[in-house]
Amino acid sequence: PFDGMHVGAMVVDVASGETLYSRNSGRRFAPASNQKLLTTIAALERLGPEYRFSTAMRADGTMGPEGILVGDLVVEGVGDPTLSERYYDDAEVPLRDLARQLRDSGLRRVRGALVIDAAAWDSARVEATWMWGDLPYGYAALGGPFVVAEGTAQVEVRGGAVGDPVVIRWWPLGDPDRFTASARSAPASDSVDLDAELQGRPRGVEVTGTIEAGTTDTLELSVQEPVREAAAVLHRVLADHGIEVDGGIEVRRTEPPCRAAGPCRRLPELARLESPTLMEIVQGVMEPSQNWMAEQLLHHLGAVDGERAGPSEGLRVMRGILQSDFGLESMDIDLRDGSGLSAYNLVTPRALIQLLRTVHTRPWAAAYAAALAEPGEDDSTLERRLEGLEGRLYAKTGTITHVNSLSGYVDTADGRRLAFAFLTNGSGLRSSQVRAVIDQAVRHLAQGPGQS
Repeated sequence: PFDGMHVGAMVVDVASGETLYSRNSGRRFAPASNQKLLTTIAALERLGPEYRFSTAMRADGTMGPEGILVGDLVVEGVGDPTLSERYYDDAEVPLRDLARQLRDSGLRRVRGALVIDAAAWDSARVEATWMWGDLPYGYAALGGPFVVAEGTAQVEVRGGAVGDPVVIRWWPLGDPDRFTASARSAPASDSVDLDAELQGRPRGVEVTGTIEAGTTDTLELSVQEPVREAAAVLHRVLADHGIEVDGGIEVRRTEPPCRAAGPCRRLPELARLESPTLMEIVQGVMEPSQNWMAEQLLHHLGAVDGERAGPSEGLRVMRGILQSDFGLESMDIDLRDGSGLSAYNLVTPRALIQLLRTVHTRPWAAAYAAALAEPGEDDSTLERRLEGLEGRLYAKTGTITHVNSLSGYVDTADGRRLAFAFLTNGSGLRSSQVRAVIDQAVRHLAQGPGQS
């Protein structure tokens, strides 16, 4: 059944550089989430493994002795991808930290608005080559300079009596009209299936389909205006901490006049939040294959040279790093996003091997390998794959329709570390069938030369 499948593979001893196997290694393949190897390595190369995102809150106005700010409270976001329960007990914990810092600064009331400064971020909402049907779901969440909960909401759907409309609620809660539902409760004998569709105005997601009467299900859905939603959540958290904002919320995408004419006066800082290190962020991307965080890294790369954060600038910077610092050939990569959700990305197996071999020479090589998925690792994409290779296999999976890939490092029985890249396209088979063949190849490598 695999005769019609397009396969590219390459295996190299990372220490000696010896090529142990090569098949179609110069041909281009859609990599799926193997694209995250390129994104995260480029980010680590440019920013360093100890880099931290820093979100500041500033006073654009005058604060009197009673703690009243006559002006706006400005969030100076840089796209921190960690404001979620992946790194905190829940997504509101870092916002509560900011609120406590503001209280400690003496702030009690804001006469103006809570402003999210988004002027330095590209306003493009979604990568043009993503599939429309993916957009309502959490794995295709949208980004921005200040976003909580990875741009998603956990939407609980509760069925009532047969024929009744469902009741929904979600968290974190910002805009009370962000999600709607037309789904109905159906008898267990019917085929029940919840779905989600994009809404136009206001931008949101509608829960559609059916759910078994009297049962509850939870969907992870994409927030369609994630920056405004994060502002609404922060606005509520501030009120919970006794800080009232009279002027509502505003997402400001225009440059202030002073910035257009020259450097602006630095606004007084009232609070600041530092993210975990970039290597910890990379681990959060690679082990579970988290799309949204990868896209946040790509967008942020666009701003490292003083340009606007966004996909086009990010891809330009990423391409430059991969070619100049890692020696990848320009024709070996065609980059469309940071996560691999786009089927328009292309990469050759030899480009992935060149990348993995060069990483092996970096001082952060061991930490990067440990940030990849491993067999048996909780919540990783290899949690239930390749049992018996625990502590010897560090790899990135990749799966979209008709694409399955696995690339990374495997340590042989005789102690050699191999870099491998297995890319398959167009199988027309179930992913489980293709994964089984890839896993068989990895086990073969792990035995070492002359052992199979």
